[in-house]
Amino acid sequence: MKWVVAAAMFSCLMMLAGCSGSVNTVIKPDTDLKKYKTAYVDMLTQDEFNLGAAIMAHMTGMGFMVKQTPLPKDVSETDLLVKYDYYDGWDMRKYMKNFSINIFDEKSNTLLLNSRYDLTGIWRGEEFRINYTFNDIRIKAGYPPLQDFE
Repeated sequence: MKWVVAAAMFSCLMMLAGCSGSVNTVIKPDTDLKKYKTAYVDMLTQDEFNLGAAIMAHMTGMGFMVKQTPLPKDVSETDLLVKYDYYDGWDMRKYMKNFSINIFDEKSNTLLLNSRYDLTGIWRGEEFRINYTFNDIRIKAGYPPLQDFE
């Protein structure tokens, strides 16, 4: 019984402490995302955490015209395709454990950017995780960092 109480207290402390995670963003050498104009986001049919909507908002904030797939029949040299995926977990509630974002040059089907967030604790909210990842993407892609982000 003492072990159960200790585990519950540890979980509560972790909630208050705010665990974090790590992000790894890799951009293909000599890639200039600023030359692209439109980003087509391939929305998941089930997206419990509204990650697709958050990606669309961040891509808009980076200056892209953002649309959902399907792609037009004649893709332009300034079109990007954005795909994402996530893995969820459960610990007293469902949470987004990790996610990845892949950005492709749609004309050549070349992967330009891959960013992956891995959670090492669950008590930072999804909004923080997504902002943390896009802050890393923005900095590595030559965009200004997010304003008012810790």
